[in-house]
Amino acid sequence: MNPGKINDRLQSVDEGELDKIKTRISHLKKQLKIPESIAKTIKNELNDSYQKAEEAISMVGGSSDDISKMWGYNYGSILYDHLNQRDTLEGRQALSFLKMALGYELTSHGFSEIQYSSFVMGLGLRFMLGFENLKKSISEIEQELQKLDTLPNDEE
Repeated sequence: MNPGKINDRLQSVDEGELDKIKTRISHLKKQLKIPESIAKTIKNELNDSYQKAEEAISMVGGSSDDISKMWGYNYGSILYDHLNQRDTLEGRQALSFLKMALGYELTSHGFSEIQYSSFVMGLGLRFMLGFENLKKSISEIEQELQKLDTLPNDEE
């Protein structure tokens, strides 16, 4: 992109609009800072989930593909926990850092394509478990609502 064009665009924006843009950018910049405490927590959770996967697979025997799959399954639990807090600033910061840290963690373990696939499969299995639990809960609620509908109405 030509720097002259950027300057032309900036000069064509009126001062009030430019101030609004600056305010929004500074607000976003403040929100995007991820506190060290959140970063450490996420790093510890990722390390713990990987170590638990290694320990679980070592007890039954398995390959590094199995460790990858178990790690994906464990990671799903961490992700669920942080998704529950996504309405808060800290929750959004944690999810942002989790995404960045996961990319680093996956590459630092030197996974092959099969191991990446195994990780994603494990993550998918965790989400399927969550979906099945949600379906079960909804079904139980529907059954209770049906019971309420069949109760005799004392108001008549």
